[in-house]
Amino acid sequence: MIHKGLGIVVILGILSSCINMNDPKIQADYIRCYNSFDSTLVEFFPDRLPNSFIGYGFASLEFLDDRNDYAGIHITTKAAKSQNYIQERNKYKTQARAIHDSMDSSLLVINTYGQLHERTQGNMGCSTHIPVPQYALCEANDSTHLWERVEGLEIMVIDWGFKDILNRSSSKLRKDLPMEFSAGYSKGITFNSNNRTIQRWLIIW
Repeated sequence: MIHKGLGIVVILGILSSCINMNDPKIQADYIRCYNSFDSTLVEFFPDRLPNSFIGYGFASLEFLDDRNDYAGIHITTKAAKSQNYIQERNKYKTQARAIHDSMDSSLLVINTYGQLHERTQGNMGCSTHIPVPQYALCEANDSTHLWERVEGLEIMVIDWGFKDILNRSSSKLRKDLPMEFSAGYSKGITFNSNNRTIQRWLIIW
């Protein structure tokens, strides 16, 4: 009887692991995208999609050839316990160049999809601009379909710069931003203490 019970547990464990396995094509696409970036930009990302992810998105550098395009990766995972969440948060606190609340006006939102609410992008007149991708701190409002900032998120920006790291021609640079912000990169992590989610993100535009 004991052996029969153990057999059921093992079978359930195997089935569970199969359900959580990532689609091979998605995994291959992610790995190809991950490898398209310099290792210094993705050093805090897993080199393959973990089974524990709850959200992801990626756009490879090879497709960054239009002035409104961007390249990047984001992966969201959920900490199993509060202790794990706190450990991750403390780990990256020591690495971040800047830590801000998601509503801070010095955060300059780099648009990636759809239309931003007029107060979402950030204060263009601010003395310090810290670029973050739209997917790091925004959600679409169901009634207006405009993207707005989510309150209460902690944004840790590990590194950023307003420079064209790909040495593109000026015709390839973004035109929806002032000239001084028309190219750049940013990488960081968004912490949501309400649901213990952790989103690692990178954007190049």
